[in-house]
Amino acid sequence: MRYQPFRKPVVFAAIAASILRFVASASAQTIQAQITGGGGSGKCTFEVRVDSIADVQIRGNQGHLQTKQGLRAQWVRLKCNQPLPRNPNNFRFNGIDGRGKQYLLRDPNQNNGVAVIRIEDPKSGMEGYTGDILWNGGSNSGGTGPGWWNDNWNGGGGWNGGGGNPGWSNNIVSNCQNNIRNKVRQQIKNAQVNFNGQPSRNQAGSFVMVDGTANVRDNQGKSGQISYHCTMHPNGNMAESSYNVTQGPGTPQPR
Repeated sequence: MRYQPFRKPVVFAAIAASILRFVASASAQTIQAQITGGGGSGKCTFEVRVDSIADVQIRGNQGHLQTKQGLRAQWVRLKCNQPLPRNPNNFRFNGIDGRGKQYLLRDPNQNNGVAVIRIEDPKSGMEGYTGDILWNGGSNSGGTGPGWWNDNWNGGGGWNGGGGNPGWSNNIVSNCQNNIRNKVRQQIKNAQVNFNGQPSRNQAGSFVMVDGTANVRDNQGKSGQISYHCTMHPNGNMAESSYNVTQGPGTPQPR
């Protein structure tokens, strides 16, 4: 039998490459959009870094980045003047920059409100890509109200609900937000706290991390914004919570 000394390393290399491709395809990241406000036509601008192939998914005020091949794709920013409605009118996509190809893979009107943009980068190494989605009004019909993009909704297109898990309690978000509201009101009596959309939920060991933003108005009519974080047990009990002032006068100071 003829001895082939280099066959085994080649086989191991092929197996290692297959494992890396599998791990890359399973990685994903979720981001909360920065909402700038303003009426008229809708627009979201995303910026990501991609090596090989990735899908940018946008629904409501959230973005989800799923690596299909190559190094793990990275969010840089997601900025919208308003949340993407479930049924946008005159929806369209414009690729702004990047050395490869980016195109609309799924229109939100045919994908339960999720816009999916495929990015294909032809060279090795990370490359920055920027794109715009645009629309002219629309509706959230078929959803469950203004927050139809909440974490319990599975919109297809590979969306995983921001880290949702069927074994988690349904009270995780509400218990977190009630705790934050009480903390704010300890600083400002009768403060109004309005939470923006649904926060992200991500598993970290045996805990669930909840992160989001809220608008706060004090009893003098002054308003501002906070970002908040909760560390929750999967059964919905609170482990730890905190918030930080991010914008405007009249907001409470972090405890």
